[in-house]
Amino acid sequence: MKLFKQDAKKKWLKSLPSRVSSAAMILENEVGQILIVKANYKPHWTLPGGVVDPGETPKEAAIRETFEEVGVRLDPRKVAFVAVINRKSDIADTYQFLFKAVLRKGALREIVLQATEIDEYALVTRAQVATKDRYYGKVIEHWAAGRTGYLEQTFGRGDA
Repeated sequence: MKLFKQDAKKKWLKSLPSRVSSAAMILENEVGQILIVKANYKPHWTLPGGVVDPGETPKEAAIRETFEEVGVRLDPRKVAFVAVINRKSDIADTYQFLFKAVLRKGALREIVLQATEIDEYALVTRAQVATKDRYYGKVIEHWAAGRTGYLEQTFGRGDA
C-alpha cells in the first residue's frame, strides 16, 4: 500500500469535488404536527434550516438556523438525527442533514420570524401533507412518509 506524504495528501484532497451541505429541523409538537416555514425566496414550504457554515457541524447549523428563522431555542442534547439526503440537481449536488426536536408547549408564543427570509409559518400533520393542500418541499414529504436514514433526491428545473 502506497502512503501519501502530507503535502501530496493535501493536494489530492483539494482536487476532489466539494459539496455544500445544509441542515434542517423537524419541530414536532405533542399531537404530531410539525412547524413548517414559507421562505420568501422559495416557491414551496419547507423546514427551518439552511447552509452549514465553515467550522460548523450539521447539527449546530440546524439549531442555529432554527433560532434565526423562527426564534426557537433548542437544547443540543434533545436534538436527534433523522436522515441525510443526497440531493442532485441541475444546479448542484448537496447533502442535507435532517434533525428532529420536540416543539415545547407554549413555544408558538415565542416564535419570531426572520423578517428578511421567512414570510409565514404553519403547523401540519402527515395526513395534511398527503392531501397536497400546499406546495411542500420534498423534505416535508419525506417526513410525512416516515422516511429516515439515507435518502436520495433528484431535482430537475423547478423542483423543490
